[in-house]
Amino acid sequence: MRVAECGHDGEHQPARKRQRLSTVSEAEQQQQKPQQREVIEHILYVRWHGTAGQTKLNRLGLSRLDNGVHSLKDLPKELIDSQYPSSTDFPDYFTNADYVQFTPQVECLVLPGDVVRTELRLALSYQGWEYTVLKKDSSSSSSSSNGSFGREIQVMTAEFMGSDPFMALLGLRMALIAYPVVALDKVFLEDVHQRLLAAPDAFKGIL
Repeated sequence: MRVAECGHDGEHQPARKRQRLSTVSEAEQQQQKPQQREVIEHILYVRWHGTAGQTKLNRLGLSRLDNGVHSLKDLPKELIDSQYPSSTDFPDYFTNADYVQFTPQVECLVLPGDVVRTELRLALSYQGWEYTVLKKDSSSSSSSSNGSFGREIQVMTAEFMGSDPFMALLGLRMALIAYPVVALDKVFLEDVHQRLLAAPDAFKGIL
């Protein structure tokens, strides 16, 4: 005859101890996680106006230079070194703490030969929407180190001759332009950031 262990006969299985839940629901996990704000992207639109009334629009994403102009590498650094052999020659907006320095993600652009006016437009991209926050223009496309665009935005421009690998094989060179440093006034930038983040649905930028 089979002897059943105490409390473990075939008909009456002992109540199993419920495993303690060590995790919380997915919704609770989301509540416990710190809310991460989407990153604000900075975009510089460069519109060239030609002598015959034609225009060309260039879209340049901007990357922030955490260590200022000392963060630059490759072509942007070469252009700065050629114009400013010594850091003592740097323009004020290169090193002034009142400015936040950026550099375009595109190193240079092919420059048409008949540009008479350059218009800059600064836009912020957030949650899939773009907001224009600044517009400036200059009477000419100049190779001077300072773009005459006002205090809110300072732009270094550099014109030079060059070619891409394909054109180089043909022995052809073309006029190129670069904007190695785009400096934005810190007070202006912090203000538009704060207003955008505080009320994205109500933020309109400038029309």
